[in-house]
Amino acid sequence: MIYVIDQRLKSQNIPVDKSERVLTDIVTVLLHPKLQQELFIPQPVATHAVIKQLLQDISVSSIMKLDDYSMNRLWDLMTMIFKWQLTIANNQNIFDITCRHLKCVATLMPTYFPKRFIELVLKNIELLREKISDDDYKCLYHTMILWFSEYHTKISILLRLGLQNKDGTFNSSATMNAKISQNLGENIYKYDNKINPIEDYDNKPADTNEINCLLLHIEKGYNKKTDLHIQLPKEVERYYSKKPVKSNKDTIIQQIATNVKGNNVKSNDLSFIADMPKSPQEDLLKMLDEI
Repeated sequence: MIYVIDQRLKSQNIPVDKSERVLTDIVTVLLHPKLQQELFIPQPVATHAVIKQLLQDISVSSIMKLDDYSMNRLWDLMTMIFKWQLTIANNQNIFDITCRHLKCVATLMPTYFPKRFIELVLKNIELLREKISDDDYKCLYHTMILWFSEYHTKISILLRLGLQNKDGTFNSSATMNAKISQNLGENIYKYDNKINPIEDYDNKPADTNEINCLLLHIEKGYNKKTDLHIQLPKEVERYYSKKPVKSNKDTIIQQIATNVKGNNVKSNDLSFIADMPKSPQEDLLKMLDEI
């Protein structure tokens, strides 16, 4: 999620201060110690709907506003890119991929971001790695493969890099750039040489189900929703489901209007606009601290 958002911030030339605010807001909530403590509790596998809602709730903790269509496409990007990593992992441990991912996310954050959040998650992952047996690890891996088995969306960056075929299947690690296959968890956007993500679709139909929307206009409005709910897996919900987060009802947001034009539309990985009103992040953190 962070790689995708960072890529879109840069491609849309969002000012540095706003970009840093977006990344800081989202990662601070995502990796907050209180939230991570609950996520590391052993619990049943969460449903797709629960995880999607959790990430959607976290995404609105920033000054970034995504419409429903763009949020769904962000979900497609997150699920398919991680599914691709799992599929070709071979001898790369899932824990190694996750740690590499977190370390690369740290390089995207501004200097004032509290790096201890990332360090604490890395420490918890290492502790879990030491405890888990070989059989439990195999069970974990196959459970994750099964969890992602229903997703088959074609993703333009995977197609561009030759990592995915037009039928939605993935190419083997032996056929791809060794730097990519040996460093799973890194930001694959750095390997994408295409400056403008929509260039490939200027003169030919888009053949993916990725973001196929054009930014038409921005309407400033007021967010009338005063409650923000974070939904977690069942074993964790009891801590949060009855704790709505009150956000300032006068928070100004940017509403994005999109226009989908079938197969002849230009394709972006993600489109959004950032503004600088006060975000509900402070309220989220207050809620977490009160638990």
